[in-house]
Amino acid sequence: MDLTLAICMYNAEKYIEQTLMSVLGQTRQDFQLLIVDDCSTDDSVQMVNNFFAVHPRQYRMQRLEANHGIAYARQWALAHSETKYLVFVDADDSPLPEMVEKEYNAISSDMELIAVSSWSQFIDKNSHKINGGLFMGATSKTEFMVQAQAAKRIFLPIQTMFDRECALRAGGFQLEGFPEGKPRYRDFCEDLDLWTRMSDLYVEGKYMIVLPEVLYLYRKTDGLSSNHFNMIIKMAYTKANLRKRRAGEKEQTFIEYYQSLSSKELKRLRNDSVAADSLRNAAFYFKEHHYFKAIGQITKSMWYRPTYIWDKFMNNSGIRNRK
Repeated sequence: MDLTLAICMYNAEKYIEQTLMSVLGQTRQDFQLLIVDDCSTDDSVQMVNNFFAVHPRQYRMQRLEANHGIAYARQWALAHSETKYLVFVDADDSPLPEMVEKEYNAISSDMELIAVSSWSQFIDKNSHKINGGLFMGATSKTEFMVQAQAAKRIFLPIQTMFDRECALRAGGFQLEGFPEGKPRYRDFCEDLDLWTRMSDLYVEGKYMIVLPEVLYLYRKTDGLSSNHFNMIIKMAYTKANLRKRRAGEKEQTFIEYYQSLSSKELKRLRNDSVAADSLRNAAFYFKEHHYFKAIGQITKSMWYRPTYIWDKFMNNSGIRNRK
């Protein structure tokens, strides 16, 4: 057994049973199941134990002594798993039955393939399919090499199966060099940061791909948004350090990076954030039939960043990857 499937959960009682049922429905069951509880305050832990009392299966539960956030929980799983490969499933999502088998068959068939993911379909809070999904990522070694050589950030969906040794060589999920308290910047785009650092191994012929097939259901929550800035600045930080590594320069901590930004650079990042928040809010208002508010939010998004709507459409519709 050379694969661990890990679920990091925090107050996941609403969906954890559905997620576990989808894990038990995998056509390949030859994996260790690790559940890392990030100090939940609801009934998540008891629900997991009750679930496996009814549906017996080997699993390991690790309860953290305090709430540390997703980056810490994922790093704990990465550091304490003992298998060659590791794949994460979010506690409110559902992998489709063949996800583990197809990703495992791909990664285990080529020693140079160090990470493989798949496309995702969006679902709502009631588990109904909705428009859109995650269709990002190179689908061939050649495409990946072009991106890596051009120092592009590597976007892979959540359900990425990867080589643990290579992830550890790349530094794992970064926990140090961030400001104390909230927002926990280390928790934003923590996987993007890892995949991008792992992409440095392209110089050894290593590569990372996405299977062009929907194998995962990704839950999208409703509600108004106002937090894209944290994601956008973390993405910019990841890009800045990628450029430094490729230039042979010392990387910055997040604190150093933030303090180095000029007022003009911060304004650009905040404009990108407003565009992203406005577009998400427009989708919410359309769903609630508040059409004038929705149009106002779309107009606002285009004012702050004219190309954001197009970029979002291309990434979430899958058109770019289906040509």
